[in-house]
Amino acid sequence: MKSVLIIALLFLSSLATAQVTIGGKVVTTSGNPIPGVNIYLEGTYDGASSDSDGIFRFSTSKAGIQMLTATFIGYKTWQKEINLDAPPANVEIILEETINTLDAVTITAGSFAAADESRASIMQPLDIYTTASANGDVMAAMRTMPGTQAATDDGRLLVRGGDAYETQTYIDGLVAAKPYYSKTPDVATRGRFAPSLFSGVMFNSGGYSAEYGQALSSVLILNSNDIATEDVTGISLMSIGGEMNQTKRWENSSLSLSGGYMNFSPYQKIFNSNINWEKPVEAINGTVVYRYKTKSNGLFKGYVTADWGDLSYLTPNGVNEQGLKVSNTGSTVYSNFSFRDCFSEKTCYRVGISSTYQENNIGLNADDIDTKELNIETRFAVVHDVSDGVKLTWGFNDTYNKYNQEYIDDEGQTYSLDFTDNLVGGFIEGEVKFSKNIAIRPGLRAEYASVINKWNLAPRFALALKTGEVSQLSGAFGLYHQTPQPDYLKLEDNLAFEKAIHYVASYQAGEVTTRLFRAEAYYKTYHNLITYQFGELGLPANLQNNGDGYANGIDLFWRDRKSIKGFDYWVTYSFIDTKRKYQDFPEKATPHFISNHNFSVVGKYWVNKISTQLGFAYTTANGRPYNDPNTKEFMDKITNPYSDLSLNLSHVFYLGNQYSVLYLSINNVLGNDNELTYRPSSIADAQGDYQLIPVKRDLKRMVFIGLFLSF
Repeated sequence: MKSVLIIALLFLSSLATAQVTIGGKVVTTSGNPIPGVNIYLEGTYDGASSDSDGIFRFSTSKAGIQMLTATFIGYKTWQKEINLDAPPANVEIILEETINTLDAVTITAGSFAAADESRASIMQPLDIYTTASANGDVMAAMRTMPGTQAATDDGRLLVRGGDAYETQTYIDGLVAAKPYYSKTPDVATRGRFAPSLFSGVMFNSGGYSAEYGQALSSVLILNSNDIATEDVTGISLMSIGGEMNQTKRWENSSLSLSGGYMNFSPYQKIFNSNINWEKPVEAINGTVVYRYKTKSNGLFKGYVTADWGDLSYLTPNGVNEQGLKVSNTGSTVYSNFSFRDCFSEKTCYRVGISSTYQENNIGLNADDIDTKELNIETRFAVVHDVSDGVKLTWGFNDTYNKYNQEYIDDEGQTYSLDFTDNLVGGFIEGEVKFSKNIAIRPGLRAEYASVINKWNLAPRFALALKTGEVSQLSGAFGLYHQTPQPDYLKLEDNLAFEKAIHYVASYQAGEVTTRLFRAEAYYKTYHNLITYQFGELGLPANLQNNGDGYANGIDLFWRDRKSIKGFDYWVTYSFIDTKRKYQDFPEKATPHFISNHNFSVVGKYWVNKISTQLGFAYTTANGRPYNDPNTKEFMDKITNPYSDLSLNLSHVFYLGNQYSVLYLSINNVLGNDNELTYRPSSIADAQGDYQLIPVKRDLKRMVFIGLFLSF
C-alpha cells in the first residue's frame, strides 16, 4: 500500500509540474514580423517577447482553456482563447495598427531603424557578429553604416563630421557614459558591450528625437534582450583568451552570469606588430544580467558589468630612440536597471537608473594621470496613445557627474583638478498621423547644467510623406546642445553649451526584410565650439566658445536579402564636406579624422550543405588631412587612400540540442600597410623642423579563431 501511495504521489507531482510549450509568430497584416511584442496568458506570469523575426516561445504549467494576449504600443490588443490540454502547434498572431493599415507612413529621417520598436532594425546582433571587419564589436560594425568614418586608428564612432565625443550611447533608454575602452595614442579602442546582450540596434545619424540630449551629432540606441528562453551553458575558446557564461531560466525570470579573460601576449609574439609593446593588452571582465516579469506583464531588467585592463608600449616621439612610454591601467563598473509597464492599454511607462564608475591611470614616461569619474542617470518616460493616429511621449532625466583628476609629474608634484555637475533635462514629443500618407513629429527638449549654470531649449521637428506602397520622403530639423567636455570643465566653468543645428532630408524605398534603398542629404552647422591655446604643462588655456563650423553631404544605403538565395549584402557610400574651427585650430579646417569619400560593402552567404556562412567586408576611403608644422599652411597635407578587405567563416554544429560555432576571421587580407595619419614630434630638431611620425594599425593582418560552445 505504501509503495502504491508513493507511486501515486509521484504521478500526481509530475502532472502538477507538467509543462506545455506555446510558440508561434507575430506578424503585421501584410505578413512582416514584429519584434518586441508582449505575449502572455491572461492573469499569469507566463509569457515571452517576440524576437527580431517575430518568433516567440514560452512554457506554462497551466491547463484547460486560457486567454492568450498580445500587446504592443501602436497596435490593437490581440486575444484568443486556447486549450492547453491540446495546445496548438503554432500560433499565428496578426496585429493591426491603430491607424488604419500597417502601410502608414513612418518618420525615418536620420534614423537607420524605424521610429519605434514595432519595425525591424537595420542591424541585428547576428549582423554584428558576422560582419567580417567587426570582430564582434558593435562600434566597428556601425562603421559600415553610411555617415561614419573608417578611422581605424581611433575605433570610435565619428559621424557626419562630428568628433567622437559628439555621439551618445544609450542602453534601454539610459545613458552608457563610457561605451568604449580607454583610448591611448596610436592605438584604436573598441566598444565595451557584447552584441549578444542586445535584441536590436538603432543608429541615428542626425535629426533624432527630443528624448535624447547631450549629443551634437548622433545617438546609438541599444535595446537589451528580455527574459532568456532556456537554460544554457557557454564556453568560448579564442586565440586571444576565453569566456564562460551560464544562463538559468525560471517561470517568470532569468539570470545570466559570464566572465572572460583576454591576453594578447602570445598573439603579439606570433604576429609582428607596428606597436612596440612592453606589455600587450591583458583584461578581465564579468557580467550579471537579471530579468523578471511581473504578473501585470511589466518587465524589470538588471545589468551589471565590470572590467579591468592593463597595457604598456613605446611610441615614437622624434626626441629619443626609445620613444615615449605609454601605459594604461583602468577599471570600469557599469550598471543599468530599468522597469517598463503600462498604466492602461493606452499608456505605458519606462523608469530606470544607470551608473558608470571608472578609474583610469595613464602613464607618460615618469608622469602619471589618474582620473576618477562617476556618472549616475535617472530617467522616466511615458508613452500615451491619445487617439487613433496620435501618440504623445514625455519624460525627464537627471544626470549627476563627479570628476577628479590628479596629474603627478616625474618629481612627485601633484596637481588636482575636479568638478561636479548636475544636468536636469525634460522633453515632450508628439507624433501625429493625419492619414496613412502623412505624419509629423514635433518635439521640445530643455536642459539645465549646474556646472556652467546655464539653460538650453531645443525644438525638434520631423515629417514624412508616403509616395508609394513601399516608398516615402522624410525630413527633420533639430537644435542640439552638449555640455563642454570634462577636459575643459576641469579648467574652466565659465563656458556655454556647444550647439549644432541639423537639417535632414531622406528618401526610402523597399523593406528591410527584402530590399531597401536609402538616400539622405544633410546640412549641419556648429556654434559655440570650444577653442583654446596650449598653456602651462601643455594644458588648454584661454578656453572660450569661439568655434564654429559646418558639415554637409549625402549618404546612400542599399541592402538586398532577396535576389540570391542565402546571400545577404549591403552597400554604403558617404560624401562629406566639412570644416570647423575648434580646439587649437588657428582657422577653419577639415579635421584630421575626415575622409571626404567612404565606401563599404558587406556580404554574407550561407552554404546550407555544410552549415557554414562565408562573409566579406571591403572598405575604402580617400586620404585624410593632417598638419605639417614645417609648412606655413594649416592641415594642407593629405594621406594616401585607405582600403581594407576582411574575410570570415562561421561553421555551425550541434552539441545535443544546442548549436555551437567555429569562427575564423582575417582582417586586411591583402596586407595593405595604410599610413592612417601623421603626427609631429613633440620637440623640433636643431634646424627647427618637426619629425612627422606615421600612425598605422597595430597589426597589418589580424587573424582571429574562436570556438563558441553551448550546452
